Amino acid sequence: MTTADPASTYREAEPLLNDARKHYQETITRLLAGKAGEHYVISRVKTARSLIRKLREDRENPRSWESITDKVGARVICTTKADCNEASKLIQDGPWVVKKYDKKKESDKKRLFYPGIHIEIEAPDLVDQTGARIWCEVQIRTRAQDAWAVASHKLTYKGVVEPPRKMRRLVDRLTIFVEVFDDEIHRLFKKRAKLPMYAQGLALEHLETQYEAISGDPAEVAKDLSIMTILMEAYGEDEFADFNQLIDDFCAARSDLPGLVAKYGYRSETYDDRHDWLYTQPEVLMVLERATNKKYKLLNAVGSTDLERVVRSTCISAGIPLPE
Repeated sequence: MTTADPASTYREAEPLLNDARKHYQETITRLLAGKAGEHYVISRVKTARSLIRKLREDRENPRSWESITDKVGARVICTTKADCNEASKLIQDGPWVVKKYDKKKESDKKRLFYPGIHIEIEAPDLVDQTGARIWCEVQIRTRAQDAWAVASHKLTYKGVVEPPRKMRRLVDRLTIFVEVFDDEIHRLFKKRAKLPMYAQGLALEHLETQYEAISGDPAEVAKDLSIMTILMEAYGEDEFADFNQLIDDFCAARSDLPGLVAKYGYRSETYDDRHDWLYTQPEVLMVLERATNKKYKLLNAVGSTDLERVVRSTCISAGIPLPE
């Protein structure tokens, strides 16, 4: 359908486009939560000015309303390329049809290529006032790629004055630096994963997040990983691989945890540092999870250590005492 009055068509479509934008952003956010590293999701509806210009680009052969697939767009900004790849897999497996996938979006001589991953998706039942499906163009980028894409967009894209060749060569060179930066970040993250105690550190970060949600207070900054090192002995390799999920499932099943932390935490009037101090630490969630699901593994881990006494008293106060 050729659009006779683009402005009128846009005004009629705008509320439906905004509803679609909200749907895509919320669904993408839900799909990636806890699975694609550190990231954030933003979205937009193409402005009337930009969309109408697209419709009128070629006066001899004007584009149809349906042919424009990026009326709605979403952007996923990740820390590393590995996170971008994970986000891409999750989005491609989402509740929609993937219409197009590009690792990098190339462009004509007037435009710089957009670094990152581009996926065009079409959710069922999302249509505008004309009955046309509302697609969404998803851009997945690292933070460096996104920062450079915004700058390069202003330098070389859709300007009335076309940048000279020398200027464009400089822009192209800077694009390569962005790629080198991301490659080095990727290598550094891989090296960090091989550092001693890295796995315990990641596990503690997850415990801190859950503890804060339960207690309402941030956990104390860990001075070392000595408690984690002892308690991790209560987890087999297969269990450690699913550590975050084990903790999440336990916290979801125990609705009494906020009450326990409040009752025995340091703000309680009956707080006894000798018996209750573990309640002030995020590692208490490991102790209670193991005491609930694998008592003897916990006992084997803490037995004959300085931690045994406080672990036993913590389990008693939680109503899940360890065997003698």
